[in-house]
Formats: sequence, structure tokens, C-alpha cells
Amino acid sequence: MGLDLCSESLRRLPRMCETGTRLQDVHKTGLGSSAAMVTSLVASIFVHFGVVSSHVLNPDRCSDTEGLRGLQLIHNVAQFAHCLAQGKVGSGFDVSAAVYGSHVYCRFAPAVIRDAMGENQAIADIAKAVSADNPDWNSVVGRVDIPPRFLFRLADVDAGSNTPSMVKKVLHWQETHPEEAKVLWDALDAANSQIRETWTRLADSHNKDATEYNQAIDWCSAHKSSEWKRILRVRGFQRELGGNAGVPIEPPEQTELLDACMDVPGVCMAAVPGAGGYDAIYCVTLGHGPSKDVERLWSGWKSMSVGPLLANQSSSGVRVLDPNAFLEMLAEL
Repeated sequence: MGLDLCSESLRRLPRMCETGTRLQDVHKTGLGSSAAMVTSLVASIFVHFGVVSSHVLNPDRCSDTEGLRGLQLIHNVAQFAHCLAQGKVGSGFDVSAAVYGSHVYCRFAPAVIRDAMGENQAIADIAKAVSADNPDWNSVVGRVDIPPRFLFRLADVDAGSNTPSMVKKVLHWQETHPEEAKVLWDALDAANSQIRETWTRLADSHNKDATEYNQAIDWCSAHKSSEWKRILRVRGFQRELGGNAGVPIEPPEQTELLDACMDVPGVCMAAVPGAGGYDAIYCVTLGHGPSKDVERLWSGWKSMSVGPLLANQSSSGVRVLDPNAFLEMLAEL
């Protein structure tokens, strides 16, 4: 279509437009779009047939008993359907994020649905396995507070990684080097937890004194934040893990791009999402100004084609939207 590779061009594309290529040639982003689609479909069917009330899928209702039970049922069925389509029980985080929004996650025990995924299973057995009343669904969802004025930017790097293959190699290294893996896993978990705790303190600071908070964010957004070490610690641990397992969790090409992103004033985080590799990158910016500066960096990047995505953060998960409100929301992306 002759459009520049930028977010403004994406906004001009018609919805559900043709890709211009075969499905198998479309580069995946690795951001959980298949899980989001499955979760949306499950929720839509349940709402249509009255299994889950539409008013339950409202951010204001997701903490009451009825809301939590409805979300649990959607979560369970979506996890089952997604795992069945993939032929295995994965991490489940992508489905969980689609249901609950931003959160810290510990996976359910795979045995809860593994037997139900077998051939010729009775519908009654599947229904029992995915029931919201099944106590064997023991996944843990912990709230994450995204501080005000923190914006997530995502970009496709016009490549793609074989995530299952990468995960298998990492798990193999973990199994063959259990003591070394535990030390590294614990260090990575501690670094990630520090980020979550910092975000919670920042959100609390905004609630206590919004003026002082905004003044601090204004100052930070105008200065380089490469000295913010916590996300750099996470990236260091990810690179160490990838080196040990022989997989490119943060490939050198991505390292160069991410370091350049971190050198933009007002960027406080830049890393590879999910399992890493060549699928995508993300940046967290302090407001729209640094966000635009990051996109300008991407548009001029030469060693890889870096395309911005319109997806952004959300504290809420699956919900029912009025069609008119949905169109208005799309217009704001």
C-alpha cells in the first residue's frame, strides 16, 4: 500500500484487511494473539447463551464472588481449548492474561486437564475438569499495579522465533543443571519482583500526592534512564539463561536495539517479551513524548525492520464492550 512503517499508517489500515501473503508466511509476534482470540470466543459464547452474565465481565465486578466465578469458568475452558489446539499444556500465562489482565502468575498443575485432553473423552468428564468448582485449578493470579503515565509500546522486529523449540531447550538445560538453574531462576524472579514492588510503590505515591508524583515523572521523562538498573538486571539474567541453554533469548541484534531504546530520554524499560527471541520487543515510556521518540528511533533503525504495534497495556482482562464504545476505543489507539 506504500505506507510508512509507523503507527499512523497502521491506524489508516482497514480492519481485518488482507495480509497480502500466505498465512504460513506471516511472521508471528509471540504476544499471545491466539490465546486472546480463544478467550474472547469462549467468553462470547458463554455470554450469548447466558452461562456467564454480561454484567459480570466488567472491571468493577471482577472482584465479587459472581464475577470471580465467571472469570474462573472462562479461564478454565479457554485454557482447555487452547491447550487442546496446541496439543500440549503450555505455560497458560497468555490465556490467563487475556482473562485477568496484567498480573503475576503461577501456572495450574497440568494434570487438571491432561487426562481430559485424551481422545474419545466423555463430555461429562471434560465438563467436570473445566468446572469453576474444580479445586484442582490451583493457578495463582496476583495483582499488578501499573503506575500512572507509564505507557507500553510494542514492536514487531519482522522475524520470528520457534518458541516451543526454545522452551524445550531451556527446560532441558534446567533438568540437566538443576542447581545452577535454581540459582539463576531465583535471581531472575527476585529482579522481576523488585520491578513489581517498585511499580506498587509508585502507584501508591501517586495516590498519596499526585502533584509530587507528576513532577517526578516530568523530570524523569526528560532525562535518560539508562541508569535504572533493575530491568537491566532482568535482561542480564535472560541473556545468561539463553547462553546456558543455547537459545537466543536476547539475541545480539535485539541487544543493540534495546540498548538504543534505553538511551532515549523517558524510556525506563526495554526488553524482549515472553520467551524472547526475534518475535518482538517492548518499551515502557513515561508519557507520550518519549513514546513518540522511541517510534522515531524504530523507524530509522537499519539492521532490522522494526514495526510498531498498536497494542498497549490494560489492567483489566476479558470484558463486554458496547460496539460503539469499542469503535471509540480503537480510534484512540
